[in-house]
Amino acid sequence: MNRELDELLNPKIDWREQLRDFVKTICAGRDSSSWRRPNRRYLAGDVYMPSMVSEKIGHIAIGIDTSGSQGSREIAECLSEVQGIVNEVCPQKIDLVYWDAEVANHEQYEGSAVSNIVSDTKVMGGGGTDPRCMAVHLKEQSIKPECIIQLTDGYIGDWGTPEDWQDVPMLWAIVGGGQAVAPVGKTIYIS
Repeated sequence: MNRELDELLNPKIDWREQLRDFVKTICAGRDSSSWRRPNRRYLAGDVYMPSMVSEKIGHIAIGIDTSGSQGSREIAECLSEVQGIVNEVCPQKIDLVYWDAEVANHEQYEGSAVSNIVSDTKVMGGGGTDPRCMAVHLKEQSIKPECIIQLTDGYIGDWGTPEDWQDVPMLWAIVGGGQAVAPVGKTIYIS
């Protein structure tokens, strides 16, 4: 049991670099200042002031592929990465969606509940594979997060189009050694 929990709480890839880079491109928050990049508005007057930056994000949607091709090991890897996301970017709200050919479960976590996401979640699914069902579900529920992170093995026929995904920035994390490349958003690999 301890080994399983250790695997669950220690992500397999370094989200520090790849996720932070992804979040920085979409996060427009201004919750702290940094001298790493001077504020360009003041440079013309030879004045160096810090830029406002953000180290966290507001609302994200995370989709986990629970189709038949995903085994318990792959789903455990996905949940490990969800915990890594929570630890790294401290989102204020998460919509966690389990999908296969349809949305099998949709959970929402806000505030302090976000830190308990892995222990409180109920994994559901096990059918075919169609990630577009999540896009349809988000539209039907009028949910437009700041970004969408999809965790899947990559055995997908139709990934959808940017319009299907409401033109929201997307990160596809491929688990289990798959080599698929998503035509929508950015793709990274978790081995």
